[in-house]
Amino acid sequence: MFWEDIDPVMSDRLERAVAQSYAVFAKYELSGTIEYCDCNVCMTSQDAAKLSSLPLDEISSTLLGEYTNSAHGYDRETIEPQFKYFLPRYLDLIAQCDPPSPIGLETCLSRLGHADYRNSWPPAEAAVVDEFFDAFMEASLNQLLLLKWPVGLRLEFDIDDVLCMIENAGGDLERVLEVFDSGADPEAAVHMASLRSNIQHVKDGPRYYNPFLE
Repeated sequence: MFWEDIDPVMSDRLERAVAQSYAVFAKYELSGTIEYCDCNVCMTSQDAAKLSSLPLDEISSTLLGEYTNSAHGYDRETIEPQFKYFLPRYLDLIAQCDPPSPIGLETCLSRLGHADYRNSWPPAEAAVVDEFFDAFMEASLNQLLLLKWPVGLRLEFDIDDVLCMIENAGGDLERVLEVFDSGADPEAAVHMASLRSNIQHVKDGPRYYNPFLE
């Protein structure tokens, strides 16, 4: 997607979900410089220092995307508390349609997949994440702007990217699909048609795991 051209749909439910994430994860703090991969293609020490010192709500999508890019490994003692500290900012930026990843929305929350959050995190924390996914899906169904391509008109917003993000994060895909199914028509029907079209026209295979292409 061309995220710079997409305006966010900030429903009341989505705003509440983001606010709740800041409240629930507020107890996590950074102590010293974050854990990161400092190889030539991941994160620089300068970016690590910025991420370790800037107020959470001042961290840009580009800077947090550097953290996403260096998301190698996972442990409960150091990386998990650090990731939980950043998680509200992740959800905030995703809700604003400004995903913090150099690759795309699909990879933003891959560390949640490593965490197995629905089975290992406290119920209140897992519930916040699940509610955000529901709220973001519900709001995304209202993204109906069209782009003109050589093959005709298509939706500017790809709902399959949202589904792939949630799947890669280890979210409850069936629960989110229920939100999709219960969405108002014609919005939900339009996105379903677009999703089916996208799947049909994939020729070379996905660059990431896409459960809808099996």
